[in-house]
Amino acid sequence: MRRKGLALGALLLAGCSSNANDVLDAWKAAGESPSGFTDVGEKLPGGRCQAGKVSGLEATVCLFEGTEQAKKAEDAGWALIGDAVGSAVVSGKWVLVVADPRKEDPSGRRMNALVKTYQQKTR
Repeated sequence: MRRKGLALGALLLAGCSSNANDVLDAWKAAGESPSGFTDVGEKLPGGRCQAGKVSGLEATVCLFEGTEQAKKAEDAGWALIGDAVGSAVVSGKWVLVVADPRKEDPSGRRMNALVKTYQQKTR
């Protein structure tokens, strides 16, 4: 099943990151600790999403069929954050939602590093 997902993702993105595992691998290479990521379906409407934790922060990474669908899902991403400190970031066909509900990153540096790595990988 994973092979089908990789092939489908590669066809959808044609030249961009092929699936959420590529983002997770980029975070690992940057010294972060992603864990517990699982398929959560359409956590954002129209997206294929995976959610878990990265260095103590909650993260959801979603792939959409196009950039317009990703942009439309951004507001839903902000809704996932709720009252926590967080960010919803669109990059091409991707949306990253990262939140710090337990206030583990008071300076925001870790969250900023996650967003920058994600953006570099999904352009």
